[in-house]
Amino acid sequence: MKSRIQKSEELKKLRDKLPKSKITVFTSFSPSTGSGQVKSKEKGLSVAQMTELKRLLRGMKSEYFVTKKTLMDLALKDKNYDGLDMYKMEGSIGLVLGEDDPYLVAKKIYEFSRKNQSLHFWGALIEGKFIGKDGFLEIAKLSSKEVLFGRLVGMLTYPMRGLAVALSEVAKKKEATS
Repeated sequence: MKSRIQKSEELKKLRDKLPKSKITVFTSFSPSTGSGQVKSKEKGLSVAQMTELKRLLRGMKSEYFVTKKTLMDLALKDKNYDGLDMYKMEGSIGLVLGEDDPYLVAKKIYEFSRKNQSLHFWGALIEGKFIGKDGFLEIAKLSSKEVLFGRLVGMLTYPMRGLAVALSEVAKKKEATS
């Protein structure tokens, strides 16, 4: 059990890191059935998996932060995020505090969770707004920026290419008739 001093230091550390975070993802790393009871066959993240997750996040200027729900609630209390209730989140809660591109962080931890079924999501704070699990998963499943930009460029150039082909055919017909 942590002393009062350790808890206050942890709270201060969390309060310092939260404003710098572009994305804060609420995760559960221990199994739960949804009714508050632990699944008997499923285990939480192992030490090796937790180390792998922390190493992955470190490469993106992010970190995985685990502390008591009470301390998380105190750190977030003055912000009043709609829909955010720490005590409705079951199991052991961990925070991904990401200072890098929020979409990249979301995508990488989603990919990690696909390989490690014990990591579950409760939602995320992105740009000062809380989004639930479904909204977070939508963002995490988005294609990369490069792919989206490529699609946009393709959609924008398609009409111009069509016009160029049509004008080329008209020019060929005029040459054939002259």
